[in-house]
Amino acid sequence: MDIYSVVRNMRIREGIKRTRINLGRGVKESLDKHGYLKKYSDEVKKAKLEVAKNFNYWIKKTMEKLEESGATVYFAKDAEEARKIAGEIVKSGKTIVKAKSMISEEIELREYLEKLGNEVWETDLGELIIQLAKDKPMHVIAPALHYTKEEAAKVLKKIGVDGRDPEELVRKVRQVMREKFIDADVGISGCNAVSAESGRIFLVENEGNIRLSTSLPKTCVALISIDKILPDDILALKAVLVQSAFLGTYPPSYINVNLPIDDQDFFVIFIDNGRSKTKFREQLACVKCGRCQLECPVFQLAGNVWGGRVYGGPMGMVWSAILGEMREEVFICTLCGKCRIVCPMDIDMPQMIREIRKAILGFSQI
Repeated sequence: MDIYSVVRNMRIREGIKRTRINLGRGVKESLDKHGYLKKYSDEVKKAKLEVAKNFNYWIKKTMEKLEESGATVYFAKDAEEARKIAGEIVKSGKTIVKAKSMISEEIELREYLEKLGNEVWETDLGELIIQLAKDKPMHVIAPALHYTKEEAAKVLKKIGVDGRDPEELVRKVRQVMREKFIDADVGISGCNAVSAESGRIFLVENEGNIRLSTSLPKTCVALISIDKILPDDILALKAVLVQSAFLGTYPPSYINVNLPIDDQDFFVIFIDNGRSKTKFREQLACVKCGRCQLECPVFQLAGNVWGGRVYGGPMGMVWSAILGEMREEVFICTLCGKCRIVCPMDIDMPQMIREIRKAILGFSQI
């Protein structure tokens, strides 16, 4: 699907509009009631940028804490190496339950593990719909926002789920997925924040699937992009609260704090993939709440097709450049600045987009 066909697709535009209005209301209510949230976002940004100044130190410190807790820890310099490590851990012929994870999308892990002969199930409902439809996530947090309930119901029939209304569909999906959780050999998760103080991995969710994916299987694999490292537990907790608040779902239903548990093989893969060398260091403060996507006038028209292979929107343009994928679609950006206005980290994405344009035109290098 190209950007021009998406612009003419009213279903996608209506889905983005509906999500923006509903979640935007939640953001306003949260910030009005809880004034400390903006203070938290400032503290988290400062800490993330301090970590980014000396990634080697903080990666080593966090890895050591995880090893002390009983985890087997790896470092991957790029997507290919991360996939290879995960493949060596999982091998083939396994049933895998996977929590929602943008870093796994970034390295195309599900597709890789399926090619090795594994059965991989997305356990987030939106991601499951996207997987079954062989589609691309539309938003970092709300991947299936462009599907109507009728369209979602049609897709879910592929796994034998049929229902008269959303409540019945969700109940039947839950029954199907419970069997997958029980039968799973391996659970895979991402990471919203990780503490260098303790090695604790913080994950925020609203469905309860992450805690099942990470606690029931005998083998658990956590994928951690190095920009998720924070100096201590309190800052890691504040990071997940900020992400939830600026998405519009505050307080979150569940916050998981993970370390290896008894009788479980626990593996952690730290992933760089361009982050330690990037010129766009400020973007590493991003908590991936997706607020900038929903408020961007271009994203409202074109959705996740505009912005990048993985992340989409204004944040996607910058993250794509970090991953070495500069896109000429960057010239469609209006430079209105709304992405920076709504960003909890006050990240100057418009300026970085200007720099990407210069690099594409040959006036500078990134």
